[in-house]
Amino acid sequence: MGLSITSGILADFLENEPEGYEAYKIEFEQLNKLLELNGYKPHIEPSKLDVDPIHVGGFPYSFLHYLRRFFAYYMNDEDWVVKPFNTELDPANDPIVEEESSMFYSHLLVHSDCEGYYIPIDFEEVIFDTDEITVPGAMVGSSFGLLTDLKSIAKKLGVELNEKLEVQNKEDLYKTIDDQGDFWIEKMVWLTLFEAANYSIANKTAIVFN
Repeated sequence: MGLSITSGILADFLENEPEGYEAYKIEFEQLNKLLELNGYKPHIEPSKLDVDPIHVGGFPYSFLHYLRRFFAYYMNDEDWVVKPFNTELDPANDPIVEEESSMFYSHLLVHSDCEGYYIPIDFEEVIFDTDEITVPGAMVGSSFGLLTDLKSIAKKLGVELNEKLEVQNKEDLYKTIDDQGDFWIEKMVWLTLFEAANYSIANKTAIVFN
């Protein structure tokens, strides 16, 4: 099993799996209770879209931690010299990742690696569920916050973006991924999350981890 990342899930399930549609409607109701508790307007997840829903990911849950470690090292020291990490070290247990995560500023770092939501609403701090209002993953992130985190490390990771936030060197990035070159896991996860975040914002759809 691996991490599946989707956006446009209600539209997808309404057309293909009505029972799943009803189940996710209940989850969105819980999400909106949590948003309102924190002073935000509810998120209205579209049931119909002019574009196809996206289904991306499919990589091991652990791969997220590689990108999180890269991000944490950059945020810890913007002058950090990029070089491959020791392959024997577990990125999920890195002390710098733990230090940066403990500050709760990052929507990339502070999120479940196997389930949960990013909502296309721009809020600064990650929202945590409560004993009374529970949501999958216990944390709700912002698609805008996630995109900001991803953009901050793009250049450091070797991703070239233009003014329209289009990746200019996809061919080179995918070659590195195919060849399992330096930071190939980080680049694959970055591209996947970047696609999901942009889709989410453009179509006002939540990103769903499962």
